[in-house]
Parts: sequence; structure tokens; C-alpha cells
Amino acid sequence: MEELTGSTVSRSVREGQIRIAIAGGGLRATSVLRLLNDIENLSVAAVYDPSRTAPAMRLAEDLGVFTTTQASELAQIAGLDLILDLSDDIVVREALESERQPDVAIITGNGSELVWDLLIAKKRSEEQEKIFVELQVAYDKIRSHERRLQSSKEALERANEELESRLAEIFFTHEFFKALTTFSSVDDVTSLIVDGANGILGAEISAVYLFEHRDWTLHLRASQGRPEEFFRPSMPVSETLLGVAFREGFVQQTDVAGGAGLADWAAHSDEVRSQAAMPLRSGDSVIGVLLIASATFRELTQAERDRLQVIANQSSLALQNALLHEELERLSVTDRLTELYNHGYLHQRLDEEIERAMRFGHRLSVIMLDIDDFKQFNDRYGHPRGDTVLKAVSAIIRQNLREIDVAARYGGEEFVVVLPETDVAGALAVAERIRASTESYPNIADDHGERVVQTVSLGVATYPLHASDGASLIESADQAMYRAKRTGKNRVVVAV
Repeated sequence: MEELTGSTVSRSVREGQIRIAIAGGGLRATSVLRLLNDIENLSVAAVYDPSRTAPAMRLAEDLGVFTTTQASELAQIAGLDLILDLSDDIVVREALESERQPDVAIITGNGSELVWDLLIAKKRSEEQEKIFVELQVAYDKIRSHERRLQSSKEALERANEELESRLAEIFFTHEFFKALTTFSSVDDVTSLIVDGANGILGAEISAVYLFEHRDWTLHLRASQGRPEEFFRPSMPVSETLLGVAFREGFVQQTDVAGGAGLADWAAHSDEVRSQAAMPLRSGDSVIGVLLIASATFRELTQAERDRLQVIANQSSLALQNALLHEELERLSVTDRLTELYNHGYLHQRLDEEIERAMRFGHRLSVIMLDIDDFKQFNDRYGHPRGDTVLKAVSAIIRQNLREIDVAARYGGEEFVVVLPETDVAGALAVAERIRASTESYPNIADDHGERVVQTVSLGVATYPLHASDGASLIESADQAMYRAKRTGKNRVVVAV
């Protein structure tokens, strides 16, 4: 197997590349390999299948991608970020899990279905070519009309105005579709979608809401035409015009008066006179809703509805790509079990926050946390219950933090929390809340259903009081945490 050097991996990280390996050689794996090979910032490092003649293995060899018939060899490729398991083979999955490197995530099940949906969405790109052909035909008709009206100055001026308007629309539509292929972040793509709705359809108010499967709600991601507070940040899929479009497809309401709350996506729904919504689809799944509205009466013509459909179709493809990219980036910096950040991302963010604290003269605190007697707990109750404890402590940490705080699994049963703009007293208060919440957590039980008290020991260190750089700050918090262990556990100790 070809060995990847450390310098190769470092260069890949600097350039923002995400290295992926594919397990499985069937037709679905072949389609996914072909799609991922064309996506910028993604690099397919290897393909695994026990058969050298599998379709994906043959395609990988044609593309110059490394192939292997050993799952253990796939899991040990240096510099790998993710393994996409399309094998549907539990034996392969277990081999990958046991052999993978610590920082390598494995996507299976729903995660692999998300990648598969991209293949369906890709087919819609053919509609872009169709709209360009239609616009070219429209342009040719306008030019022909201009020549016929040369004898009439007034008619010629009207034709010129129409030509300029249509050319402007053609140019904007072309730039809109071109821009969709260049953006990879969800925020950029959703902002561009509302730009397109305003520029191509002349929408007065527009918004994109994305579907959140965990609680079946639609969340505002981008808007135009009114201040952000005009739009409600989230709506259940069972309510308003957004919910109707989510369930039934395109919907239009030309007179909102007496609309039974269909405009309640707006904080001031009485200002909305007409509205329309179109679902954004990936295959058979709805990933969001595009909304346009007006404070005056407006009914979309059939041509405008067709343009709205084209915008939605093309936007859905770009949006699905962006969502996949966002999910891959999240997985690359997240601990799979606890869903907190991983060790590498913690150090990156800590260095950034230290630099910001130095620039603005702020305090910054770090909490080092270790679960007391965790090895004995695992030995007595087993690792599955140990994983339950890790998840419970992670949830408790998240519940006690602000949005600007950073929490990471540091290794094993150790966690680190970074608290920007927080002094010793503030960090002590957070640490004590975490300690008390863990001690009183109700859902850890032994084989007889009896509650097992699980505690944590915590150390607190503050910049610049205890250290002047990130590594030293973590070391100071770590030493304080071990003093808490030595002095009885289940307590918080401040660095000296």
C-alpha cells in the first residue's frame, strides 16, 4: 500500500481538502465515487471491496484511486478524515470500526443515504441547460421583433426597453446559476437563493427555511426584504404556508386576509397581502422551503411559477451539496460518541480565543474535567453503560454553556471546556454547575435498577492569571483537576 507522508497530510489540511475512503464496490458505490471525484475540496483516497472485479474497484483503478481488498488496510490509510461505508456488510463495518484510526469518522446508514440523495439531485442540473436554451430563444425573438419595428421610433424604443429587460434577466439568471456552483457553505447558498428570488422574480419579501428532522421544524436560514426579526426563526411543519408547501408542493395565496394563520411565519402577519411557497427537494425528501411574499396583491403568472420551479430545482442541488459539505466538516471536527468537538479542533479554537483575548485584553478560562473512578465503573458495569455515562456528562456540559463556549472530549473520560471572556469566578460557577448536575443525574443505574452516583473532578485555569498560552493553560487546569482527585474527588479546584 502506498504510504502517505506527514507533509502530504499537512498540505491537504492547509488546502482545506477532506480525504474520504469508500467501503463497497457495488453500483451505488460506483455512482458515489463518480460524484465525489468531481466535488471540489473532496479527495477520494481509496476504495475497498473483497472483489477486484467489482464496478467501483474498476472505476477507481481508471481514476487512479488506490484500491484494496482488505478492510483493515483501508482503515489504516494515513491522513484519512472519513470512511463512507456503502457495503451494507456488518462484518466489514465491524472491521472498519476496530481498525480505524482515532480521528477517522465512519458514515453509515442515514449518513450514506444522504450521499446517495446527491446522485438523484444531480440529475436536475440538466434543467439549467434547458433554461439557457429557452432564454436564448427569447433573445432571438426580441431581436427579430426589433428589426420589424425599425419604421416606428416609438415602437422601437419599447422593443429596446423590453430587450434590455430580458437581457438583464438572462444575465442575472446566468450569473445566479453560475454562482450556485461556486458556493459550498449553506449560508452562502441560502443567501444566494433569496437573491435569485428577488432578482429573477422581483419578489418583495423572500426567505429560505430549512427542515430539521430531529424536531420536525422549519428554521430560517436566509431572508430579504424585511429585517430579520420580521421572520419567525422556526415554525412546525404543520403550520403556516411553509407547512402546506412542505407537505403538498407549490402553494400560492393571493389574498392573505382571513387566511387562517397561513402568514404567521411573519411576526407582523398583517403586513402580508400575498404569498407563495415552493418546496426544495432532494430526491423524494424535502430539505427546505422557499417563500416569497408581498405587502400588495400579486398573483404569479404561469411563466413566473415556472421560473420559481427552476430556481427551486437548481437551488436544491446546490443546497444539498452544501448540506453534505457542512455535515462532512462537522464530522471531521466532532467526537462520534459524545458529539462534542474533538482534540484537534479544541486546540485550534483555543489558540484563536487566546489570540483574541490578548488583542482585546479579555480574560479566558479553561475547565479540565475527568469522570471519577471511570475505569472501575467500566470494569463493573461494562463499556456500554460507560458510554452512557460519557454521553450523559457531555449533555450536562452542553446544558451549562453559552453559544460562544467550546466543549471537547479531550481523551477517554476527560473533557475540556473553553470559556471566552470569563474570569476565575465565572469559570468556578460553570464548573460547580457541571459538578452538581453530574452528581444528581438520575438516569445511571446498575443491573438491579438502583441509581449509581457518578461524580466528576474539575480543574479551572484562567488566562493570563495562570498561563499565557493555550498549551500551558490546559496544563494548569489539568494539574488543578488532579489536585481535586487527590483531595477527595467530586470537587472543583483552581490552578495556583
